[in-house]
Amino acid sequence: MVWKYLESKGIVTDACYPYVSGKTQVGGICQTACTDGKAFDRKYKCAGASSHPGSADAIKKEIFVNGVAELAFTVYQDFMSYKSGVYQHVSGNQLGGHAVKVIGFGVENGLNYWLCQNSWASTWGEGGYFKIL
Repeated sequence: MVWKYLESKGIVTDACYPYVSGKTQVGGICQTACTDGKAFDRKYKCAGASSHPGSADAIKKEIFVNGVAELAFTVYQDFMSYKSGVYQHVSGNQLGGHAVKVIGFGVENGLNYWLCQNSWASTWGEGGYFKIL
């Protein structure tokens, strides 16, 4: 459903209408203008959902071609206190699911990681980003 909306309607830039975590309102009003009052004049549409890469190399190719990949994963209690380094679950109960943008990859201290952009504000993790095994 979301992909269909992005195909038909599109979205505006973060500069026009930045994402703010934790301010969801049930039954809220859909915005029709940028936060500075200017009209939604430039919307970006997607051509359709891309494939589901099945390997690390396919995910890297997705990032090279499209700039990002989507990651859904199970969140555990120890993820909530992530500050830096390459996250891997060690302790704590399962809290639920989460989806983020994968924007890159690398190696740190011999561990391969995916660099992800989270939606929990720049005060969380590494300026709003994290690395995951």
